[in-house]
Amino acid sequence: MLKYFLERCESKAPRARRKGEVKIKIAEIKEVLRTLKTKDGRREFYNKHKPMVLYILFGVGTTIISLGSYVVLRILFPDAASAPKWLSWIYKITAMFNIDSNTLFPVLASWIFANLFSFFMTRVYVFDSQAHSFWRVMLELAKFFASRIATLIVDMLIMFLLVDLPHLHGGFYEFCAKIFSNLVVLILNYILSKIFVFRKKKPKKKKSE
Repeated sequence: MLKYFLERCESKAPRARRKGEVKIKIAEIKEVLRTLKTKDGRREFYNKHKPMVLYILFGVGTTIISLGSYVVLRILFPDAASAPKWLSWIYKITAMFNIDSNTLFPVLASWIFANLFSFFMTRVYVFDSQAHSFWRVMLELAKFFASRIATLIVDMLIMFLLVDLPHLHGGFYEFCAKIFSNLVVLILNYILSKIFVFRKKKPKKKKSE
């Protein structure tokens, strides 16, 4: 009987710990929200989480540029026939599968505009890059656009699967699909920028004499 009671207590212990952890996290969130109500609290939160706050703000700006340019380009170039000729090879590939990909050019162009803005802002204000020589800046720029090309493919793939493949072009659905795609890309961009593009070298420890 005692053995059964101990086993039951052990089985409930992890569940109780998890509930306790959840309660602690909820309390922490409430405390953060409470401090944000005051000017001093907002200043303290900003100083403590400055890189993340700035990245979110610039991310909003990048998203606005991306969405705005995407909408304008979709109006100016509504189908594959109206897109620039140098992108015709991409449309030929999708045509092999009897699919009209009308979002490729708008996605590509809006990506270029948004990421030019993102590079200059995040390099200086978020990740505080210490690269000042020409070649180091060029290396950063190459790594930045390499990572962004990877997330561009993710962006185009999401839009292709959610909009082009099911033939759900235009309207509120396509706009929501683009917002979802941008959120995914925003998170991936931050991770890649932090661990790959603007990664800071750890200072070498001095050998004790």
